Amino acid sequence: MLWLGLCLPHLSLEIYHRSYACEEPGLPPLAICNRTRVEQANASAQVLGVHAGQKRATALALVPALIIRERDPAREWQALQQLGSWALQFTPRLSLQEPDRVSAHGGLLLDIEASLSLFGGLDKLLGRIRSELQALGYRVDIGCAPTATAAWLFARWQDGLIARTEAQLTARLADLPVGLLASLQARRDTIEAIGVRVFRDLAQLPRNGLARRFGKTLLLEMDLALGRQPELRSWFDAPLQFTSTLELLADVEHAEALLFAAHRQLRELAGWLAARHAAVRSFALEARHDRTRRGIHLPAPPRTEDSGANDTTAEGQPLTLIEVRFASPTHDPDRMLTVLRERLAVISLRSAVHTLHLRCDDIVPADAHSRQLFPAAASTQENLGRLVERLQARLGRDQVQRVLLAADHRPEAAYRIETVEALPSAGSPFQEPSTGQVPRPLWLLPQPVALRERNQRPWWRGPLKLLSGPERIEGGWWDCNLVQRDYFIAEDDQAQWLWIYRTRGNNGIQAESTNGPSRDLNTSWYLQGMFG
Repeated sequence: MLWLGLCLPHLSLEIYHRSYACEEPGLPPLAICNRTRVEQANASAQVLGVHAGQKRATALALVPALIIRERDPAREWQALQQLGSWALQFTPRLSLQEPDRVSAHGGLLLDIEASLSLFGGLDKLLGRIRSELQALGYRVDIGCAPTATAAWLFARWQDGLIARTEAQLTARLADLPVGLLASLQARRDTIEAIGVRVFRDLAQLPRNGLARRFGKTLLLEMDLALGRQPELRSWFDAPLQFTSTLELLADVEHAEALLFAAHRQLRELAGWLAARHAAVRSFALEARHDRTRRGIHLPAPPRTEDSGANDTTAEGQPLTLIEVRFASPTHDPDRMLTVLRERLAVISLRSAVHTLHLRCDDIVPADAHSRQLFPAAASTQENLGRLVERLQARLGRDQVQRVLLAADHRPEAAYRIETVEALPSAGSPFQEPSTGQVPRPLWLLPQPVALRERNQRPWWRGPLKLLSGPERIEGGWWDCNLVQRDYFIAEDDQAQWLWIYRTRGNNGIQAESTNGPSRDLNTSWYLQGMFG
């Protein structure tokens, strides 16, 4: 087995930093406190003199503009679960490492032995994981070892430390500081007082004496790191519904400014979809407001099509609901971002936003795609879907419509116009309503035009010559629009082919419904279409 340890040393800070587009030291000064003491401070705060262990009052005296957040273990655990859903795309054997109380270092442990060939080897896999975590807004320290315990210790000790064989594992562990062992966190001073500094010194001591002095837990941790004892870990399962909550470090008043933070949430969504081999048809982004912020009561404005749905959370907190739908299922984060950008461009926020909540449960199994040299039907369909999505996001969903064929022999009822909900997949069969072998014109007139009849021949800009027909069409009794017609293909004096018909009924004239053509009682001939 080969384990990968991903340690997030600044998790408590980064759950707030992720909403910012700039990198350190351009971030505002931020400190994470545990009641009266500073636990972590970002680079901007450290430059101004704020450091871990400092009193909260002292830090505020040094930096009055310092942003202080209380450490929130529940939020850190939630962030780890979201990262676990994202990381399942690399291996199904994944375990979460809960942040400890002292260092607040949390992370993930991945069994990647079976994934190396799929991702092109260890170096490429590590490079991809590191770059994608950076894009998500997390700095990561990576360790790799044949055991999960050693991989986690390596990640906490030195970034990029790798041991692939048992011999390398023993050699790397020899210089490991004993203060990193979880069983010695509370008795670090005691173990250092007897001259034990590294793992090599600890391994040379009698095991019975170590067990009496420090407990059997220390021996078990050492054996787990060396692979002498099997390690039982609980595997993380991807949730059935994706949710991601991101608190903004500062209030955002313009919808387009939410795009960067939402992009990081969409990347997490893409990882969750990859792990489930699924694609998304729609998702909802909640922009949450606070009426009590700044002491101003903000009533909810009336809802418009381009302003998003105004609603409240279960706790009564006001929000703007932004729903994003796709013409065809997708798992591409860039495609999701493009549609969301168009959606945010036409939305006016009711007030400043302090939290984004992304949720998605409308998923379908993803289609397997293979790379091809030349464009195929699938790529053409995907490009059409992207065009429809952008038009709907910019103009409104009901403003983008399409024409569909209907199973009706009456030409004026043989099609319908409807809002584009979802495009059919590229591989789905399309069956055109059958009309036999009779050709149909390319252009149908909005309303049939009445024709004169001269010398028992239809007349339109001159006498018409009948080329084929009649084709009899009768129908419409079920919707009170009965038609009885004989259709012909005619040619005028300029060799233009026309599609004309003659109504049938008493005395050669059929009184059609009021929704039919404008009738002239002197004729029963009508022009309905023209051939290209």
